[in-house]
Parts: sequence; structure tokens; C-alpha cells
Amino acid sequence: MLHTEPAVFPVKNKLENEQLFKLSRFKEVIKRTKPHRHDGYFELIVLLEGSGFHWVDTKLMPIAPPMAFFLSPGQLHCWQLTSVPKGFVVMFRADFIDPKHSADLYPLAQQLERKREVLLPQPAPFADLLTAIETEYQNPSRHSLVILRAMTQILLARLLEADQQEFAPARTGDLTFRRFIDLLRQPGHLAHRVFYYADLLGVSPQHLNTICRRMHGKSAGELITEQIILEGKRHLLHTDQSITEVAEQLGFADPSHFVKYFKKITGHTPASFRKLSGF
Repeated sequence: MLHTEPAVFPVKNKLENEQLFKLSRFKEVIKRTKPHRHDGYFELIVLLEGSGFHWVDTKLMPIAPPMAFFLSPGQLHCWQLTSVPKGFVVMFRADFIDPKHSADLYPLAQQLERKREVLLPQPAPFADLLTAIETEYQNPSRHSLVILRAMTQILLARLLEADQQEFAPARTGDLTFRRFIDLLRQPGHLAHRVFYYADLLGVSPQHLNTICRRMHGKSAGELITEQIILEGKRHLLHTDQSITEVAEQLGFADPSHFVKYFKKITGHTPASFRKLSGF
């Protein structure tokens, strides 16, 4: 069954409908933002100066430049800045990193997704590279999209190198797995059954489970459960909704079922999780 939830968290989209790529400077303003999502594109934030905290889903991360944050489509985040930040924001849609355009760009992004934050050894090389990308972006030419993909690939590879990660090339099943993850992350839509996603992807539930285990080491059902729990934690941490309201948001007809489900996976009831988190 597909559950469609009302929009609780605002969606801020900085890309036009047909826009594949955008680079801008991080606004040099001390600010606190409310939890929000960016739908339909990845966001890479490279901070060269600044201080404060960055909430990403259920994790509060101190800002210690130079560093980078990598956000997936639909991910929840907000800023608590305490000094003027300086840096760059790179945004791109899934089609920009599609393997049909570049065999290595998508797996690089996939590896950064798992890391989320990277501490950088020196700011200058990244500032220089991002400035070069900015120049290309602001002065488009006939082959700019190809050039921007190549420069973005270098940027992502440098970030992995800074984090001392080995590059893992694309594997069979990448495309189906990526589409499955994209469906899971769609804000406001959450199904509890593997067969729902398998049907949309044109594969059997068994084949989808096989692909997920090969790509991520977990079954499709386990990844669905993780997403349900993550959405639950987002609502418990970043809203004042009652447990009944959160259960309804996640597609549980009976709040007691949600409480048992949440406790089985996390070891805490929703109420105790919220209390332990200081909310």
C-alpha cells in the first residue's frame, strides 16, 4: 500500500524544472533556518569559513571548515550558523550524473552519499577548483555541460581522496538500485511493501532484493524499514506532532503498531526516543 502524507516540511527548490546543474556562493549571512528539503536534486556544500551547526536528518554536526556536506534528494536539513560562512553550493539532478553520460560520476556521488560529510586538509585547492567550475558555469559555451560533468567528477574524486576513500566503479544493477532509492526518498510518498516498488521498477520482488543485497548489503525490505524509521525520527525530532499524528504520517492505521514497530527496530519507543533526544 502506498501512503501519501501531507507536506509537513517545506520544500525549497533552487533549480528550475529543466535545469540539470547550478553553482552558487553560499550566502554570507549568519542565519538559522527551519528544517526543509530539496526535492529532485543533490546538493554539495563546501564551506571554507564559518562556524555553528548543521542538522542533517537526525544528526547534529559541528561546522569546522574547510569541510563538505553531501545531501541527497529529499533529505531533511537546517542550519544554525554562529559566524559568517563562506563557501560554494553545487546542485545537480540525477540525470546530470547518469552513467549514460559518465561511467564514473554516479558511483563517485554514491560513495559520497554514504559519507555525508568530509573534512578537507586544505581549503585552497578546493576553492580554486570550485572557482574554475563557477567560471565555466557563468560563461556557458557549446560544450559546457560536458565540461561541467568532467570538472564535477574531479571535484567528487578529490573529496573522496581527502577522505582517503578508494574509488569503487559502477556495478551491474546500479541503475535499478538508484531508481529504487529515488522512489524511497520521494517526499510525501512511502510504501511499506517490496512488491510495490518492484512493480514500479518492472522487476520481481526477489530480483529487487538480490540487487539491493549486491549493491548495499541489505534487502529491499530492510532499506524500506530504514526509510520508515528515518522518516519517523525526522518527525519526532523536528516537529511537535503527537505520536498518533506521526504514525498516521507514516501509514500506520493503528498508533500502537507504529510504537511496537519503532521499538523493535530502535530499542526505544517513539516517546522515549524524543525525550532522550532532548525534544
